[in-house]
Order: sequence, then structure tokens, then C-alpha cells
Amino acid sequence: MIAACLGRRYSGVNASMGAVIPEQLKHERLAAIGRNIPQGIPTLTWGQVLRHRRDRPRIWHARRNTDMAVGILLRTLGWKYKLVFTSAALRPKTWTTRWLIRRMDAVIATTAKAASFVPVPATVVMHGVDLERFRPGKSDERENLIGIFGRIRENKGSADFAEAMCRLLPHHPDWKAVYIGQAESEAYQRDLESRFRSAGIADRITFTGFVPEADIPGWYRRLKLVVCASRQEGFGLPCLEAMASGCAVVATHAGAWPEIVTPESGRLVPCADAAAMAAAIEEVLEQTANLGAAGRKLVEHLFAIANEASGIQAVYDRLLPRQT
Repeated sequence: MIAACLGRRYSGVNASMGAVIPEQLKHERLAAIGRNIPQGIPTLTWGQVLRHRRDRPRIWHARRNTDMAVGILLRTLGWKYKLVFTSAALRPKTWTTRWLIRRMDAVIATTAKAASFVPVPATVVMHGVDLERFRPGKSDERENLIGIFGRIRENKGSADFAEAMCRLLPHHPDWKAVYIGQAESEAYQRDLESRFRSAGIADRITFTGFVPEADIPGWYRRLKLVVCASRQEGFGLPCLEAMASGCAVVATHAGAWPEIVTPESGRLVPCADAAAMAAAIEEVLEQTANLGAAGRKLVEHLFAIANEASGIQAVYDRLLPRQT
């Protein structure tokens, strides 16, 4: 099995690969090729791929248009590849993407909604989360802290979160907030900081800047509440990671979150609606422990990383049945 990773920059695609491939490696031989490959995943060189031409059939698993295009080219030139594409985008496909998808042997969609945008039948396999890595901490690790994860920029709802905090925190002096991630630009962060100064809460807001991947689980264990504020998402792993870590969540109607968050584990709010976000956060501030515990149980039941790996494996097995 070959996992193509040909995108120019690190993104949620890389993060999702980094989560599921270690689980897949427990049962299958698999390696990745490309760039920004998460640490711990075996890699191939292009020289090794070139030597596969007359070798036995293999799976080429694509997650981007570039990955699909290269897989199609290699097969056209004689490589014995079965092509699989995972689609997470929740928007209509361009004609180029539709053309590429129709040449795949199988398509996986990460949500039912994502499947509705795919021009061929797709198997829904939702992302999972590593329940050992993302786990609840001890009760004394928790702080009255509200966090938002990911790149600090407009489409991630960073300004919506800022406005919600300006509405909320003046009435809750025991609570603080933290942005865990790097800002798109210094100017954008300065604008947010100016809003917090105007609201008189600048001393209660932290910007961590870039956080190494290994340190992310520790941040979840410190928080009582995680806000997933994106205006647009493909899937959105922070919501699952937060729930697995025992945090209550308030999430927008973006990505997979409407298919994940239940009234027992958190609240859903419209995208780009800071007033609704602030109201939902205020509603759950005193319920974070119960909501977090319910979220952990839900993830254990439905969203363990092993479930995702087995769902992907079932697609592989249909294309290349295992030899008995």
C-alpha cells in the first residue's frame, strides 16, 4: 500500500494521515511518498516506486488532486496500481477533480455530506482519533480555560472566537482563553490583540504561537472547553481530539462537526455567528465535566482510530483480496 503525500504544504490531510497510518501499519505493509510526511511513517523514494512497475499489484491511496493525477499517470505507464481516493471537501468539485475521481477504482468519503459531492459511489469512512494519545487528564490538570486550535486566520473563525470572548469573559472573571497555533500574519494577530485590549481582557488571552505536534495532547488536557469556530472545514480533527481528551466542545456547522457533536457532548452554532457562539459557551461553562465525559464515551464507541483503519482496509480488500 502506498500513501501519496504530494502536497506542497502541511495541512489537515497530513494530520489525518499521521493519525491513521500508524494504526494501519499494525496490520499491513504501507509506506508514504512525497513531502511533509508525519514522523514515524515509513517512506519510499521515487527510485523505489519506479522499480514497482513490473511488480505485483499495489494500492495507490490519494488524498489530493496531485496524488490522483500521478497515480493515473503511473498506471497508464504500466504500474499495477489500484487507485483509491479519500475525499473530505464539502463543496462541489471542479471538472478537473470530477475527471480524476472517475478514474479511481474506489472512493472513500470522510462524511456522508462529503460523499454527496463525489460524482461516483463512495464508501463513508469517518476519521478516527488515537484514544491513547488523546485522553482525559487528571481533574487537577484542568483549568478554567477555553481554547481554539489551528492556524489563526479568518476562515478558521479566529475573529469570531475573539468577538465571542470579548462578549463573554468580562462577565466571567475566573475564565481565560488561549489560541493554540500560529497566526497567518503578525498584522492579523495584532488586530485580534487590539480587540482584546479594547474589551479589557488582554491579560486573559494567550497566543501560543507554533506548537509542536507532540505538545498538542497536553494542551487538550489543560482545557475544560474547546471551541471549533471554522467557517469552512474539510473534516476538522480538533473536535474529535477535544472530545477524546474529555473536553466539552462548542462547534460551528462546518466540516464533520454536525455529524459528531451531540447535545450530550457539546453545542453546535451557525458559522460566523459570534453572538450565538458566546451564548452557547456561557450555557455550558458549568457543565464542562459532564459534557466532556459524554464526549469521551461517544468517541470511544464510534470514532476510535481502529475503526477508521478497518474501514479503509475493507476498501483495500475489495480491490485486492488477501491471499489465503
